[in-house]
Amino acid sequence: MSHHSLVLIEDDAGDRLLVTDMLEGVAPDIHLTCFATLQATLDAWPPDTECVLLDLGLPDAMGLSALERLRAAVPDVPIVVLTGRIDDGIGRVALAAGAQDYLVKGQVDGTAIERSVRYAVERGRAALDRRRFVAAELIAQENARLQRGLLPSPLIGTSELRVASFYRPGGGRALLGGDFFDVVQTSTGVHLLIGDVSGHGPEEAALGVALRIAWRTLVLAGHTGADVVRGVEQVLLAERHDDDRFATIATVSLDSSLARAEVLLCGHPSPLLVRGGAVDEIDGSRLPILTLLDGHAIEPFAVDLDDDWGLLLFTDGLFEGRAAPGATTRLGTDGLVRQLSSLVANDTPRDALASALFAAVEGANGGPLADDVAALLVGTAGWWS
Repeated sequence: MSHHSLVLIEDDAGDRLLVTDMLEGVAPDIHLTCFATLQATLDAWPPDTECVLLDLGLPDAMGLSALERLRAAVPDVPIVVLTGRIDDGIGRVALAAGAQDYLVKGQVDGTAIERSVRYAVERGRAALDRRRFVAAELIAQENARLQRGLLPSPLIGTSELRVASFYRPGGGRALLGGDFFDVVQTSTGVHLLIGDVSGHGPEEAALGVALRIAWRTLVLAGHTGADVVRGVEQVLLAERHDDDRFATIATVSLDSSLARAEVLLCGHPSPLLVRGGAVDEIDGSRLPILTLLDGHAIEPFAVDLDDDWGLLLFTDGLFEGRAAPGATTRLGTDGLVRQLSSLVANDTPRDALASALFAAVEGANGGPLADDVAALLVGTAGWWS
């Protein structure tokens, strides 16, 4: 068998010597560490232990209590119990309590011990793999729920406006971060949101969900402008678990003609406006991040749009990568404008424009971007076709 680190917990010196001699005869590559009591084992636990031979008659732990205490301390390490009793069923009870196997003293030799240890290790590894698989499945399910909360389906009923979106966790992580967006149509027009909670992880993702839902609820209830932003900030202050946690948002409200927009930027990058072959960063007043709005007047600025236009909202992860592989300078918004202009000039399909832009930015970075990236592309039907 391949090398294994084995712990023997046996208070009888003669039995310890016997097991040691038997294993040396058939499996000299097993590294055996011996202890006389359970507590001594736990106090000096060898971190590379792959299996335990456990006597059920220890001076500080009798019967199943020894097994239960050991499993509680090292739940992922397989245990083979040793018993001197043949007919009282203790071995079967030990199996039911979590032992991988049981051996009766005086009825086994080195080969039987070696085989039992090998099978216990293999079964233990298989059980650990199953637990990890189940845990990964649960994480994937939770991620899917969070993703539905962070990145919902647009709530629009007009055929005059098209929407595409893109999301990618940063740093090669599978977990979602705190980037979020939304699109909602009401009787007054179409409303867009994109935001970014500082940090990465499940708490930030859950907070992003709370902010997005708060925004959608306020918009559907008929609130606009400052009322919506103040409400979202209030939810952030109430729900965050860290006083240093903040969020940035950009909101765009399109009137019913789709020819005019009102924009609010709270610490967030400006959207990019595409008209014809030109790509321009929308220029207007900026507000602080959410959590720092107290004392500031919240007034949107207006943007006149052409008949056919596209609008790209995005989080800062899209332009904070390198300008070129190995470069020390960041891509920045100017570099992002150049990348998007090139894709538009090459007639990249609108449905694929956001993902193509991400691929170009990642290529310039020379590998995966460190930060999460969310992008929301909205355009008139004429521009989209």
